Amino acid sequence: PVIENLKKFYDEAEELSVKIYGGTVQIFIREEGLIQPIPATRLSDGTLRYLFLLALLLDPTPPPLLCIEEPEIGLHPDMMSTIADLLVEASRRTQLIVTTHSEALVSSLPPESVLVCERDYVGTHLRRLDPERLKKWLEHYSLGELWTMGEIGGTRW
Repeated sequence: PVIENLKKFYDEAEELSVKIYGGTVQIFIREEGLIQPIPATRLSDGTLRYLFLLALLLDPTPPPLLCIEEPEIGLHPDMMSTIADLLVEASRRTQLIVTTHSEALVSSLPPESVLVCERDYVGTHLRRLDPERLKKWLEHYSLGELWTMGEIGGTRW
C-alpha cells in the first residue's frame, strides 16, 4: 500500500524499489514515462519525509510504541488530512505519541485523538479533550482553529 499512498500526492510514481549496493540500502522510484528510476537522493525532502511516514505508519507489525515529532515538517498543509488518517489507522496497531504545531493536522483529527499538553509552575500536564464540551464550538470552528484561538489550551510556543 506504500505506492498507492505515495501516488495520492505524486501521480507519476509507478514503482518503489529498494536495492542494496555495497552494504548501503538505496531507494528508487520509477516515474511514469521515465526509463531509469530516480534515486532517493534526487527526491525532495518532503517526498522523503512522506515516504518515511508511510513506511512507519503502514507497518503491519509495528513496535509497541511509536513517537513522531512534528510529522508536518516539509509537507504541504493539504496532506495533513491524509497524514491524520494514517495516524488514526496506525493507532489501531500500536500506541502513538505525536507532537505537532500544525493547525491543519489538529483540524484533521477527531477530538478524542488529541491530548493537550500544558506546562505550569507545578510541571507538565496532559489532558484529554472533552468532545461533548466542544460539540457547539465544532459547529462553527475546526479543532485547529479552536487551538489557535486558545479555546482548548495547549500553549502554542
